[in-house]
Amino acid sequence: MTSQPISRDWLAVGDGHELYVAQYGNVNGIPLLYLHGGPGAGCSTDELVLFDLSVYRVIFMDQRGAGLSRPRGELKHNNLGKLLTDIEQVRQWLGLSKWTLAGGSFGATLALLYAAKYPSRVIEQVLWGAFIPSEDSIRWLYGQQGAARLFPAEQLEFSVTATTDEQLSQFFSCYRAGLDNQCASVRQDFTRRWLSWEMALAYPGCKQDRKNVNLSQVLASIELYYVSNNYFAAFEQLCVSVVNIQAKTVILQGELDWVCPSGVLFSFLQDHRNQHIRLMEIKGGYHALADIKMTRAVVSAIREMAQTIVKGSIN
Repeated sequence: MTSQPISRDWLAVGDGHELYVAQYGNVNGIPLLYLHGGPGAGCSTDELVLFDLSVYRVIFMDQRGAGLSRPRGELKHNNLGKLLTDIEQVRQWLGLSKWTLAGGSFGATLALLYAAKYPSRVIEQVLWGAFIPSEDSIRWLYGQQGAARLFPAEQLEFSVTATTDEQLSQFFSCYRAGLDNQCASVRQDFTRRWLSWEMALAYPGCKQDRKNVNLSQVLASIELYYVSNNYFAAFEQLCVSVVNIQAKTVILQGELDWVCPSGVLFSFLQDHRNQHIRLMEIKGGYHALADIKMTRAVVSAIREMAQTIVKGSIN
């Protein structure tokens, strides 16, 4: 199978938003929705290497405002509830009774919430680098007492203003002003700072590679928008709904994931037990799929998911 798309479409989902949906692989294969992270990253064809395209019908969906979805970077009518409703609209539009899910970071968060909200629609799912959007996670990422202590030089570059953990809203407001500045060079500088910090945690030592400046600014803007709004109560929803997940769920978490520390996820799953969720820590693994250990683990888990389904787990 080649990486040429089976189809490319824009689906109108209301509020003036159109989602870019591309399909790859075997049109008669196991349907799999890939949920990208960020939020705001968009899908990349580079990520097709995760899937056996002779077995899977892979569906790439750029979330609202992200990737090739239109209007690009739009924040209006862009929130957690809309993203979950959009996923269900795509399933209905494709005429699928159920499908598998795969995704990392915030994409894993969305997958968990969707599988809890629509338990009869998800066969199985493979997730990695799962983000638990709690206040503790936000302080870990953007405050002074978490990842900042592990990466002091990178955090100094990231911090455009001195801010305590109690003043994070001011910090986010400062970045919003920078990302929305009328001067292109100022916008680009704030974008670079934001994404460089993210990359420092996701794959330490790896150089930032953002080929498309406009898409990079969209990613930084949407990420900032979601964290500034406390991810629209995603953590509270997870706490209530994760017990409703009925699909076999494998979560791969890197031992050295400094974006979404494995200890945070482990504690969450200890407090909100679900027999269908299995957590696997990848020794020496980081957050980013640029890390070969994580990529190999994800590819293996997705392959195993196909094997169990082919053996008769679709009813």
